[in-house]
Amino acid sequence: MAKRPGFTAILASAALALHLFAGLSFIFSSSATYDETVHLSSGYSYLETGRYAMNIMDHPPLAEMLCALPLAFMNLKSFTAHPYFANLMPYHYGDLFLYENTAPPGRLLNTARSFGFLAWTSVFAFFIWSFASRLESGAAAAFSLAVFSLMPVFISNDALVTTDAAAAAFYFASFAAGWYFTEGEAGQGKPGGAGARLWRRAALAGVLSGLALVSKFSMFIVPPMVAALWLADNRLSRRMPAARLAGHIAVYAAACLLAVALVYKFDLGLYWKGLYATLTRLDQGRSSFAFGSHSVSGVWWYFPAALLVKTPLPALGAAAAGVWLAVKNFRRGYLWLLVPPAAFFAAALSAKVQIGYRHIMPVMPFLAVLAGLALARIPGKKGAWLASGLVILNAVSVLRVHPYYLAYFNEAAGGPARGYRLLTDSNLDWGQDVRTLARYLATRGNPPVVFSYFGVARPESAGISYVPLGVVSNVELKGAGAQVCSMKEVLLAVSATNLQGTYYADKDTYGWLKDRKPAFDAGHSIFLYDLTSDGPGLRRLAALFDREGRNAEADCLYERAGRAEKAP
Repeated sequence: MAKRPGFTAILASAALALHLFAGLSFIFSSSATYDETVHLSSGYSYLETGRYAMNIMDHPPLAEMLCALPLAFMNLKSFTAHPYFANLMPYHYGDLFLYENTAPPGRLLNTARSFGFLAWTSVFAFFIWSFASRLESGAAAAFSLAVFSLMPVFISNDALVTTDAAAAAFYFASFAAGWYFTEGEAGQGKPGGAGARLWRRAALAGVLSGLALVSKFSMFIVPPMVAALWLADNRLSRRMPAARLAGHIAVYAAACLLAVALVYKFDLGLYWKGLYATLTRLDQGRSSFAFGSHSVSGVWWYFPAALLVKTPLPALGAAAAGVWLAVKNFRRGYLWLLVPPAAFFAAALSAKVQIGYRHIMPVMPFLAVLAGLALARIPGKKGAWLASGLVILNAVSVLRVHPYYLAYFNEAAGGPARGYRLLTDSNLDWGQDVRTLARYLATRGNPPVVFSYFGVARPESAGISYVPLGVVSNVELKGAGAQVCSMKEVLLAVSATNLQGTYYADKDTYGWLKDRKPAFDAGHSIFLYDLTSDGPGLRRLAALFDREGRNAEADCLYERAGRAEKAP
């Protein structure tokens, strides 16, 4: 049943339709995440001015410009005469661009998100299907596409204006095209222009590798890896003389360089400056939190642990089975399925910046294909039902977190409700759930809140009246006129990243909240506590205001705490 081309195609189509539904639902329920304003405004400024300036030392321009492309038809302000632009202040410029423009911020951001989501999903789907079907079978391709479609990391990150999806898509596409070249070697001695096809395939792989390079600086490893795999592949097959292979590698390198040069408008020095600046910055490390542990320089187990808790268990199990099958029944083509993800994952183990599972996204399309290989090989009619059942089980697991797909954690990790205990930052809390919090507060009459927010989205834009406290942001979030001393209820909203003290010197700043049950959980990433009658809690909150030198607000809370403690 499940091995019939018609059925597997229907299964893949249904999973892909669910992927699109889930991604669009996530888009329209989420506020701007931490880096989106920078990527979007930078991409728009590149299109508007023709000059790469704002964010070019941190990220190549391709993904940013592609997501910003539909905004070119919206008659927006570019703000390129503003001091934020002239002084290269990307977060302030991004905040200005999103919230002070001629279009509402939601329409502006979600237009770009939707365009990018459809673009990256199309690239992934095309190359996963073509690679898996040629390397293995149509059934394997269908299952691979189904597994990809039901991975929350793609549902959420493909739907955001960042560079992660583009890099992962072109990383996978580069190696798929590299293998496509080696597949063509088998026909090189046949009539009908097989030799010319090989040159074209080498050039195609080069163009895709160039697009990877101009998507994210971490992709600089792609060209040497493709060349090394061609040499290893040819050593196993001995199909092509070394001199001829060297010629094809030269064509590949030229096509790759040309793609980079075209995107960078032939200013290759700018690419190298950005790459150097990024590698230098990443080598300095960054604060991170994982499984109760804080680090600045990183721990080797961060990404293995993230992979285990943020990947659906059916997909994880099927991918592990696929690795075993590929190694056990090894053939030359499996080099291209096993080596690229293994090499990238191994390199990630030594990374000093560990702020998100998204940084190993280039590994995930290969895991989807490995899972598809395993599911397609389950023998017999019962095996067909089992494979289909695993895909459905995967879908059920993912839909449990709808529409908060960024916060997905699998059942072994305790689900999304326990995610904040394991990982923070872009694994769970990227500032995206401001609108979810606002919708809940509206049901309570829109009371003001004390807000310890991690992110850059303006809470007042969502209708939240708030007093900022311990905000971690690259923009100034000054509050919306609320006064602590006049609050009828004392409501404290804390982002999960702040709850775990990820970027605080005092990691236990909000430790006293962990034994209190929140009144509301916004998308599993922002927790709302009602401290109105909680004397000890009010004293803790007052002490935090005192620590920031906000003594008048602290005094009001101390007084209120005394009354709460005396109440029967």
